Amino acid sequence: MKTKLFSTFLMPLLLTLFLTNTFAEDYTQLSLPEGAKARLGKGVITDMQLSDDSTRLAVASSIGVWLYDINTESETALIIGHTETVMHVAFSPDGKILASSARDKTIRLWRTETGESLLSLTTPANPIHLKFSADGKTLIGKDRKGTVRFWDTTTGEQLNTFTPNLPKFRLGRDRVWSFATDAFIDQTGSVIFAVGNKDGTISIQDGRTGREIRKLTAQTDDNSSLPIQSPEPYTYKNEIIGGQPAMKWVNGLNFSPNGKTLVSGIDYRIARWSGWSGRSGPTELWDVETGEQLAVFPYGIGPTFSGDGRTVAIKAIAGKSDCAIWDIATRRKIAEFPLTLNIQFSDDGKTLAIIDDNGYVIWNIATRNEISVHSPVVEWFEISPERFMLSQDGTLLATADEHGTVAVRETKNAKQLRLVTTNYTKPFMALAFSHDGKTIASGDSTSTIHLWNTHTGTKQNTLKAASYRIEGLAFGKDNVTLTAVNDQEDIMQWNIATSKQVAVHTLPNTNIAEGGTSFDDGTGYRPKGLTFTPNSEKLAVKNSEKNQANPFDTTIDIWDITTDKPPRHLIEFVTDWGPIALTPDGSILASGSDAPDAPDLWSTHTGKRIATFKTPGNWVNDLLVRLRLRHSSIHALAFTHDGKTLAVGTRNKHIQLWNVTDHQHIGSLDGHKHVVCELAFSPDGKILASGDSGGKIHLWELPTRRHLKTFDGHEGYVRTLAFAPDGKTVASIGGDEGTILLWNVPTK
Repeated sequence: MKTKLFSTFLMPLLLTLFLTNTFAEDYTQLSLPEGAKARLGKGVITDMQLSDDSTRLAVASSIGVWLYDINTESETALIIGHTETVMHVAFSPDGKILASSARDKTIRLWRTETGESLLSLTTPANPIHLKFSADGKTLIGKDRKGTVRFWDTTTGEQLNTFTPNLPKFRLGRDRVWSFATDAFIDQTGSVIFAVGNKDGTISIQDGRTGREIRKLTAQTDDNSSLPIQSPEPYTYKNEIIGGQPAMKWVNGLNFSPNGKTLVSGIDYRIARWSGWSGRSGPTELWDVETGEQLAVFPYGIGPTFSGDGRTVAIKAIAGKSDCAIWDIATRRKIAEFPLTLNIQFSDDGKTLAIIDDNGYVIWNIATRNEISVHSPVVEWFEISPERFMLSQDGTLLATADEHGTVAVRETKNAKQLRLVTTNYTKPFMALAFSHDGKTIASGDSTSTIHLWNTHTGTKQNTLKAASYRIEGLAFGKDNVTLTAVNDQEDIMQWNIATSKQVAVHTLPNTNIAEGGTSFDDGTGYRPKGLTFTPNSEKLAVKNSEKNQANPFDTTIDIWDITTDKPPRHLIEFVTDWGPIALTPDGSILASGSDAPDAPDLWSTHTGKRIATFKTPGNWVNDLLVRLRLRHSSIHALAFTHDGKTLAVGTRNKHIQLWNVTDHQHIGSLDGHKHVVCELAFSPDGKILASGDSGGKIHLWELPTRRHLKTFDGHEGYVRTLAFAPDGKTVASIGGDEGTILLWNVPTK
């Protein structure tokens, strides 16, 4: 499909009369939080499902669930309601209800046609894999510990819960080794569990009673009577290594869709307090009813079954070069392919799709003939069943590629696309406005830079470098040169008009990616190890060369982006942890210090400390910081564009304001309920935007310190804030969402 394009291109004169901004009614406007004018990007894909009748597609992302009508080639809704990332979705058999589960430990049911919320269910675990019963009246959820729950889809009542009977844990090995489990639910709602035991055997259990029905015990691995070639002998299988024998451990279990067959993965492990050492073992195939070991594969990663359970694909482990397709009934190999990235069967068991570096190949299983070949660019390290799937009848192939494009192809026609939607992304790490305000650049976790038109929300271009995180971005004064810094010591410069990389500099011994902490809720966080001046001419980067006298300290390198001169090196040592900030002229650098809530000021010309700001604080916290038992509580720093005021965001949820000239404390801003982790001043210095670890953004008027507005649109912490050059818009990215929110700055 073609995504709905911005109608401002079609009727610019009419629309400017009726719209308060230049965004038309398209995906950028769906389900916006209050105060936002647009959303750029659709988030990071977590799951993707086709309805049974192949008329609808649901794409779960880090911000919600996007719904598409395949027949009309239209984007119908963005469903937002979970408070954390949606991980799994499922359609009811008639396609009228969509179920979603998220990290917030809730399951929600939605009316597919309208996106209307029907039910909200609370679960004690996440993530929850979902499916509906054949009649659609029951929702079934299974968590990663193997527990299965049933809910009535009309009332939301929890009907039943089944939990596998796991072996007892004890201190030592079992505290870090998990027991493999899987569950099979038949059409009557009966449940059986498979559980890996400590001795390498597998128990088949009745879900209702917990009673062991039978135990699966492997034949010797080198038994030549097995119908499939046995693995090579493991030379240390019965040896004593490090005082302990290597033991067989079941690392994974998978029932076939019909419940008749079980696949188990094996390791041979030697116990360590921190985990285990050893090597991967074979993959075993079992008849669940009789307990017979049907086959042993000398390799295997994550088996994939056909929808009818009659065929299984076993992918090779590292060092092997094939993927075997086996007919379970006849116990024979019916096909073999070179090493693949992913395999998918249609639910009816008639069609097979193979994905590799060259694209997709569709096969008819019965005839073993190739149906069609698709050759898009494949992102090999992101392939999963959730991003590559066949429809139930095998007529449609849904894929998500590295460019954020979701496509639905007819499997019999390699060229025809029935649906295409774009703008899915990876997590954004950095953000910058061009100086003319016409372009926003965003950098993601895989060194992809997206260029967005700020007036229409369209993606103008994508720049791709090596596969590293983009940690910082800045436009040159010409609005054409874009500087990007990644976490692998590289400064890259691009001409965005030609999409050419024009320069690369090396940053030796950088400390950009080192260090980290967590917020009060346990969310991981790494303070920024670099900062640009607003004119994009200077860059400050933490240097990881340690002070021999105090290895906790680090230094700062000051780079002049406009020249190839070596960096200036701050002589004094500053704290290794925490953010840094430069004044607009690059003459002063602010950093965290050894005292809580007390930043240091440094001269970038002399490398000397100018001052340490100190406010009355808790002496216990001060002592803990000095003893290196607690990090400095500074999480964010920002100078006004005249360099006269410094704002400091802290762990104790306050913002401190300082006069840079006379080093006087000029006030505090209170109102955040979470750690203040991001700060940005408007170009005229009259508004301060502050973001916290709870995802909220506050706007403050200066110098009155009046609170203007609170924006609430991010699930995770606020990673980056940036004002447009005219000060009328503030852009934000949060956590690992992979979207940019544009907010209207209120008039003072």
